[in-house]
Order: sequence, then structure tokens, then C-alpha cells
Amino acid sequence: MSLTFVNHNGDPITDSRMAAMRAQGMELERQRRLAAKADPVSVHKGWRVSGIAPGLLDEAMQAHERLCQMAQKAGGKPPEPFDETAWLRAAKRTAVRSKPYPLQEAAQLCKELAIKAGWLEVQLQEIKKVVS
Repeated sequence: MSLTFVNHNGDPITDSRMAAMRAQGMELERQRRLAAKADPVSVHKGWRVSGIAPGLLDEAMQAHERLCQMAQKAGGKPPEPFDETAWLRAAKRTAVRSKPYPLQEAAQLCKELAIKAGWLEVQLQEIKKVVS
């Protein structure tokens, strides 16, 4: 008993046609592998403005103060004083706008407005996508 392959109309596929289809599939696979090995090229995707949202530093200071009060009530040793620079260094930056700006001038304007609105450590980042 042997297998017989048919097309979508139910017509049998000959051995020569099956060999041609295999060869075509192998060629497509070879081209796909060559494309994957190609040098990656980066494409500019826009500018992102990120920083520390207003009020997060105050919340961190209040949380540290509550921790100090709890340690004092428990009779334990108080924690180290709040280090603002260490907190700023470790704080998570969030995007001012979720969608990146296509123009650097627009992102720069957004950065200036964010600083006026109270954002801390605001910076511009160029978004690039690697295309292979």
C-alpha cells in the first residue's frame, strides 16, 4: 500500500510534481536562512520621553517615614536616613507619553513641558528597531 497525494481539487499529484514542490520548499528555506544571517540593520522608530512621575519622591519619603515610626514603636533600631540620590538612581522611569514622537523637536518640547509639570530626571531616548 502506498500513499497518494492529491491537490485541493482531488487530482493526484505525480512524483515529478512532488519532487518539484520539495525542491521549491528547500529553496525557500535556504533563502529564509540566508535572510536570517544577514547583518542586522537598525531603523529609527521615534523618540521617547521618560522620567520619574510627579509625587513619587514624596510617596517614597512618606513610606520611609512610616517605616521609621514603626521601627520606633517596635523598639528596634531606626533604619538609615532616606537617601534621595540613591532613590532617584534606582527609581523606575516611566514614559511621559506611551507613543514615541516621530520628531526630535516634538520630544524636546515634551521634555521641557514635563519638567515644568514636575517630572524628575526627564530624558530623551531614541527608539530603534533592529531589522534583519
